[in-house]
Amino acid sequence: MPIDCEDQELLEGFLTETTELLEKLDDDLVSLEKSSEDAELLNRIFRSIHTVKGASSFLGFDLLVKVTHKTEDVLNRLRKGELPVNPDIMDVILEATDLVKLLVSDIKAGEIQEREIDGTIAKLLPLLSESAAAQARAVEAPATEEAAAPAEPVVTPTPEESPAAEPAAPPVPAQEPSPEPPRKAAGEVVPKKAPQPPKQAEGKGEDLSDNTTVRVDVKRLDDLMNQVGELVLERNRMIQLNQDLQQGETGRPDFNEEFGKLTKRMNFVTSELQMQVLKMRMMPVDKVFKKFPRIVRSLARDLSKEVDLQIYGEETELDRSVVDEIGDPLIHLIRNALDHGLETPDERIVAGKPRTGTLILAAIHEGNQIIISIKDDGRGIDTDRVGRKAVEKGLIGEDQLAAMSQREIFDLIFLPGFSTKEKASDLSGRGVGMDVVKTNIKKLNGLIEIKSDKGLGSEFILRLPLTLAIIQSLLVEVEGEIYSIPLSSVLETLRVDQRQFHLIGGQEVLKLRDMVLPLMRLQRIFNVQQRYDRDDFCYVVVIGAADKRMGLVVTRLVGQQEVAIKSLGSYLANIPGIAGSTILGDGRVTLIIDPVGLIDGGDGGSGR
Repeated sequence: MPIDCEDQELLEGFLTETTELLEKLDDDLVSLEKSSEDAELLNRIFRSIHTVKGASSFLGFDLLVKVTHKTEDVLNRLRKGELPVNPDIMDVILEATDLVKLLVSDIKAGEIQEREIDGTIAKLLPLLSESAAAQARAVEAPATEEAAAPAEPVVTPTPEESPAAEPAAPPVPAQEPSPEPPRKAAGEVVPKKAPQPPKQAEGKGEDLSDNTTVRVDVKRLDDLMNQVGELVLERNRMIQLNQDLQQGETGRPDFNEEFGKLTKRMNFVTSELQMQVLKMRMMPVDKVFKKFPRIVRSLARDLSKEVDLQIYGEETELDRSVVDEIGDPLIHLIRNALDHGLETPDERIVAGKPRTGTLILAAIHEGNQIIISIKDDGRGIDTDRVGRKAVEKGLIGEDQLAAMSQREIFDLIFLPGFSTKEKASDLSGRGVGMDVVKTNIKKLNGLIEIKSDKGLGSEFILRLPLTLAIIQSLLVEVEGEIYSIPLSSVLETLRVDQRQFHLIGGQEVLKLRDMVLPLMRLQRIFNVQQRYDRDDFCYVVVIGAADKRMGLVVTRLVGQQEVAIKSLGSYLANIPGIAGSTILGDGRVTLIIDPVGLIDGGDGGSGR
């Protein structure tokens, strides 16, 4: 049954406010466990659940009311100091929060279901009894460093997992909360039944993120409107000059001067307009980072490890299209750091380290890139073990291993099917994950680099473009054909005599200062026909990816230009060495080179 506009407005307001509260709640709850004496933090958590309870009661979402009401009561006891903040109690509160997110996601997807909630409520009720405080404090009283295990296994879902249904428990009558309407005008009629949202596509479990809308600062909208106004003025001037041209007035002395001024103004206004639109699409990487404290806590509990997660640079901004894609690769890397990298507390003490491991997640801007680092102080990467496993699995031969540098051995962990785990676990070690990370980063035109010292820890560094829509590029000509090379991968350009090229093992190389540079002729890669007489001199564009270098042999350099990336469509997708296309000022379609793809998959890509 369709709902009226007023109910729809109430529902949208509820979903917007509730989603914002729940997105922050996970981070706050994990922080509370570390800062149990922070009264302001505890009050903020209480107010969040209290607000969700009041709004859901007003709108008639009974299941949500029951769960949030009991959760609020437990938080109230924590707030009053009647219960201590300990891992067991936090497990139950986090489980209740997961259930709240699942119920809200049902509402958001238009699929309000009769979910089983009694199992979770049955875990909250004992915490409201008079004996709960005494029992909880009795657990904390012994001077032990190990937290007591939960009475029942607690399922804490991660974005690769959905909440498991709890076993049914006898229904427990819940106290009816007093309705607390959202901020609306006085005298408004309270709906008798819960508004039913229009049916949409199937929901995504507890994932409440909404990628279809973006919140924009009013000042950015004002700046955008100002630039549009400037664009209208220049359009009017262009129309006037066109009329002059049609009337044959191009011979007047000031026509060329006026047309030149118009071109410069259009270029300036367009660039400013482009920048304003890009700023509107930018969002802080915190949108992704804020999910990780909860994930790290759950993994640490499962692995019986102690982890101090430190996050830096969460205010760093990048394009929403990149933000939407980096979540999964980062989750894989964090799981890998906890499972493979960090030792157990006992192992760390034997190694002379603090029993609590450190995991650092950081983001910074560097030029037109964003650098994301995942660093741990764990056991590091054992290159000998990695090499042996790769040979055992038939991924490389003994002779190949003997010729590899340390960094090349690090890269073996990105091969499909590679794992150093002797036994597969639910967390990792099934031979999948790290190859997915590299594939996803390559799709974003990014790079991944590994630094590691055995026994001291590892660092995975991701280099990602700020935006996937527009790039600075170097235009080059290859026998009359124009290609675009992303400027972020260009290290230098050279004009050289081809007689300086040498052939080593079938690979053309150039001795450049103190290194031997493998060469790749774009004419051969893209099968471009010879148009000009062979010249002894040509240009070499030196490109780099991580620590690898390669020289692209081209006919001439055209110049630097900002280009908009256009997709080639699904039929021409995933062509090695091609990242997309763009359209030049003269209307010609130009292919955009994928330097990472050429280096990783080209004839001279490895430099070996």
